[in-house]
Amino acid sequence: MSKESGERWAVITMTNSSSGNRVLQQAHLLALFANGKRKSPKHLKLNFEPNETQSITVSFGQSKFPILSISSKAE
Repeated sequence: MSKESGERWAVITMTNSSSGNRVLQQAHLLALFANGKRKSPKHLKLNFEPNETQSITVSFGQSKFPILSISSKAE
């Protein structure tokens, strides 16, 4: 999703397939933009119960380029 002002948003659905509680933070996600740059979301902290699925809308800030993909990374 985007706005003419350059705001870039994404709806993300994540599932905790673990048997323990987990926390998703902004450092765990990266958006790839059409100019090749990667950026983490502005703010994100989401608690997950075991086997829980959540969908959230996340802001990736401003860019004149669209988001091509979003990937997760483990720390």
